[in-house]
Amino acid sequence: MRWLAPLLTLILAMLLSSDGGLAARDSGPPAAAATPYELVVFEADGCVYCEFLRRDVLPLYTESQTGREAPMRFVNLSIADESKMGLASAITIAPTVVLLRDGVEVDRIIGYTGPFNFVHLVDIMMGKPADAPIE
Repeated sequence: MRWLAPLLTLILAMLLSSDGGLAARDSGPPAAAATPYELVVFEADGCVYCEFLRRDVLPLYTESQTGREAPMRFVNLSIADESKMGLASAITIAPTVVLLRDGVEVDRIIGYTGPFNFVHLVDIMMGKPADAPIE
């Protein structure tokens, strides 16, 4: 019975948090320190390439310097209304990866590019020199 009070306290804290304790499960890794950039991956239910992105690209990206500068989160198009996100145009293909700076779209990658080009493409979208070393 000694374990009951701490367990109830933990459950209560999760319920009182703004996201019900579920944000980390659905949105990818937690955001880093304040940065003007955010990388939003729009995915859809049943999208095989979205699953490939999570499996093959996400681990490499989150370990890169670029991943720390532009934290990645996932938005499910089946649930969310992307029209309220400061995008330049509608999302028509999944996955679509959108780089936001201060909440405004800078550029996007439409479709699945594979893990080896991904970080380099995001670097270019962020305005880094194209000849910068690839991590």
